[in-house]
Amino acid sequence: MPAHDALKVARREFPPAPETASAAREFVHDTLLFWGVPTPFDDVILLVSELVTNAVVHARSPLEVVLRRLEGSTEVMVTDSAPERSVPQAGPLRVDASGPAGEGRVGGLGLALASAIATSWGVSYGHTDKAVWFRIDDSGGGRTTLEAPSVPRRAQQVRTPRPAAWSALDAALGSRLTLPQLLERTVEYASTALGGDAAYIALATSDETMWEVRAAIGLSSSGLPWRPLRIRTEEAFASAAPEPGAVINDDLATARAHRGRLAHAGMRSLVTAPLIVDGRVTGLLGVASRRARHFGKSAARRLQEGADLIALPVERARLAEVERNRRASLSFLAEASDLLAGTLDERMTGALTAQLITSRLGRWCAIHTVTELGVPKLTHVMHGNENYNDVLRELLKGPPPSEQRDPQPLWTAAGLAEHGLDEPLVHELAHGPAISIPLVAHGRELGRMTIGKNEGEDFTRDEVDVADDLSRRVASAMENARLHERQASMSVALQRSLLPAKEKEPTIPGVDHAVFYNPADEKNVVGGDFYDVFAASGRWCFAIGDVCGTGPEAAAVTGLARHTLRALAKEGFAPSHIMHRLNTAILDENTSTRFLTMLYGEMAPATDDEGGMRVRMVCAGHPLPLRLNRKGEVEQFGTSQPLLGAFEDVSFTTESVDIRPGEVVLAVTDGVTERRSNSDMLGDTGLERIFSGCAGLTAQAVISRIERELEEYSPGGHTDDTAMLVLRFL
Repeated sequence: MPAHDALKVARREFPPAPETASAAREFVHDTLLFWGVPTPFDDVILLVSELVTNAVVHARSPLEVVLRRLEGSTEVMVTDSAPERSVPQAGPLRVDASGPAGEGRVGGLGLALASAIATSWGVSYGHTDKAVWFRIDDSGGGRTTLEAPSVPRRAQQVRTPRPAAWSALDAALGSRLTLPQLLERTVEYASTALGGDAAYIALATSDETMWEVRAAIGLSSSGLPWRPLRIRTEEAFASAAPEPGAVINDDLATARAHRGRLAHAGMRSLVTAPLIVDGRVTGLLGVASRRARHFGKSAARRLQEGADLIALPVERARLAEVERNRRASLSFLAEASDLLAGTLDERMTGALTAQLITSRLGRWCAIHTVTELGVPKLTHVMHGNENYNDVLRELLKGPPPSEQRDPQPLWTAAGLAEHGLDEPLVHELAHGPAISIPLVAHGRELGRMTIGKNEGEDFTRDEVDVADDLSRRVASAMENARLHERQASMSVALQRSLLPAKEKEPTIPGVDHAVFYNPADEKNVVGGDFYDVFAASGRWCFAIGDVCGTGPEAAAVTGLARHTLRALAKEGFAPSHIMHRLNTAILDENTSTRFLTMLYGEMAPATDDEGGMRVRMVCAGHPLPLRLNRKGEVEQFGTSQPLLGAFEDVSFTTESVDIRPGEVVLAVTDGVTERRSNSDMLGDTGLERIFSGCAGLTAQAVISRIERELEEYSPGGHTDDTAMLVLRFL
């Protein structure tokens, strides 16, 4: 048969029965209608009827009708299993036009009709079969002579010159085709050029340790598209010659190699040609046939010509694909690193990892973590189809899978049956390939990352390498999350020790008080602001302070200040003396130059008839407190004095202020007044405006009102520690 580019192919087998000609005509007619081709139906169906009738009458064997749609023409081939019975010769064509096409005429005129109607035709003999074919152009340009052709036995006669075998492929190379498209075209052209029933092309993987059948026709079952198949180098070249060149295998039934997909597809003979670039074999192009000894030396030469034609373009496209995949992998890993670095929560890290893997590397993922006690625990299970999550969890509820970096099923049928897992969904998941990689950081295993695919799919070497690289990044993120969690726990415990417990705050007669504290940083950083409310020798003391900076050093100053303050207050010292002693203690103990601002005061009932409280206080470098009277007027009171921990020779003065019933006192740290909205700052004026609207509110309601106003003023603008103390005098 001539070489051509088959756009569509349809084939059907028929028994040697009287009704076969009618069935063949119907098959061809329906196929042409389905394809919507403009080829003259009557001419094609007439020739099909004649050739099928000849095969039934003279060959008396099962036959096959193959219909191929070409560029601008349609081709039909009728193959029988009796090559020893030659095609009968026919005299001048005699057609009875009284009947419809294929009926009411003298039989045995198939070749004469082919000569008269077809654009080209021929006969091909094989060892086990014989094929008669014809081709008709869409324009209907057939023959006009009615002379019977002379057909020599076991020879092929073609009425028109055959085009170059690889002209269509040569034209395709000039198109902008992707590598998969180029490979698909190549196997189609190769199968057509050699008259084969199947063809495939294998290329080296990116690491060149394996070979992969990237495209094939005639080897997939049930018409499913071909999926890449990885094979070892020795399997790919099992029948190759010592020197690079095309190789013919006349009978695969007697050969050890190629018994897999080829034998399963019913192939008997094979010819292969290597793709050679710069003296290096970069791929293998093969064409197979269902007939033994189908290929000769001319077919081998023709296939090698095609392999030489595509070798360099395919290798360039393959290397470009490798580079694109490498960049895609690097981009994926970089994106994964950014996402993993953005969370310091171990559970979030595991969930994010599972999402990344199911979107890029596999159909499902499971994350096991090892607790501090060394106990493995399944923490995350994710499948691309949510309906499988429960099944996966059931499969993985035991110990984590053993480490395996070579893709293979994790479970055996016997193991599933032993545990009573016989559901179809279980077997569907269990039979797919999977890899399981430990999550190791600094020599310690933190868990296990297991990735699986569907049955029939496979992992590429690149995917395994990317998964291995990702596992190290996940392990590092998990370790950072654990360290952060431990540090956060310690920070929370330390911060709690620096603030008075709510349940231990005293009840102050005639005073409704409330406190508020919110650190600016995350839980792992101890804030520098603090407050305290306590009773001491018949007085009620309060304090609010702000240490310069945050972290453990600031916490040390806060702890020193709080405990020194309480100890001296209970001894009955005046506020000024307490501030002096505290300043000295900070200078003696603090080696990090941490300063402290503080408002300290003590309350006792007023001695006059107006009631209320007399407040004795010292404001050491701290923002002055605010007083809200019954009229809704706000004013600062007190005098700013030196801050603590900065200078040795400083003195402090105790101030006394009478606070009347119905008045409210507010003390804050600078995290409140320095709250910013873009370039604007709240300041003392802004705080006074907010506080002035709090008349008549309880102490806790005042705190809530200020907090809400701050958030409305600057949503999410909380960048500094914030502490507030409210005293409402009844």
